[in-house]
Amino acid sequence: MSEQIKSLSKALTVLEFLGEYPNGVSLQKISEGTGFNKSSIHRILATFEASGYVAQMCSGKEYRLTMKLVHLGHAAINSDVTGVVKPYLAELLTEVNETVNFLSFDADNIIFKDKFEPADASFRTRTYVGLHSPMYCSAAGKCYLAFSSDAVREAYWQRNASTMKPLTENTILDRGLFFDVLDDIKARGYALDDEENEAGISCVAVPIFDKNKSPVYAVSVSSLTPKMKALGYEALAKKVQTITGRIEQQLYERNKDV
Repeated sequence: MSEQIKSLSKALTVLEFLGEYPNGVSLQKISEGTGFNKSSIHRILATFEASGYVAQMCSGKEYRLTMKLVHLGHAAINSDVTGVVKPYLAELLTEVNETVNFLSFDADNIIFKDKFEPADASFRTRTYVGLHSPMYCSAAGKCYLAFSSDAVREAYWQRNASTMKPLTENTILDRGLFFDVLDDIKARGYALDDEENEAGISCVAVPIFDKNKSPVYAVSVSSLTPKMKALGYEALAKKVQTITGRIEQQLYERNKDV
């Protein structure tokens, strides 16, 4: 093993050791636990600290991991989840022959994680993988807010009310009406974008819940409004719910020992 690889392996060992001590651990204890000398560990910690992955406690003696690693973890999870979800999205595409989206949530936005479109689609939606879009005018975003707590809903409204714009004549900008719509979504289990984001385009979205019953992802179907009405919103929602139920089961099975 080259010296560079040995150094990397040693650094990762130190990082993993820190993970066992969420309240911090001293240089001496790291040395004892890893078998590495203090000077070597100090260089590793200084490098991680400079990069923002490790922080020194107020005492100046203990070190701990930072939240920066959480972002890396989420990125890994999302990448893994997208791979798990792909076959289900493809199956839904075959069944409905309309645009299928897989979305996650970040702060006050939805993020398009994956997108499947029919090969013979007569039109293409303007969305793309990686796009961040506001919650208030999207079916997926309303899914998230509908199944979140009253405090989360209210905080979202307070943060965003001043910047919400009427993207179409159907965009909901009234607080009371918006919250009533969220209650309706929670009661029926799916959300609609009734040309609220783009004129002529409608969408049905269903949330995917984690083990704590919190909305973490959503699957949606989008198309021209006349086609969506012909297919039937409720009928489409049931097809999507079948898929999201299977996705949840797969994710739970995969993470059952986590």
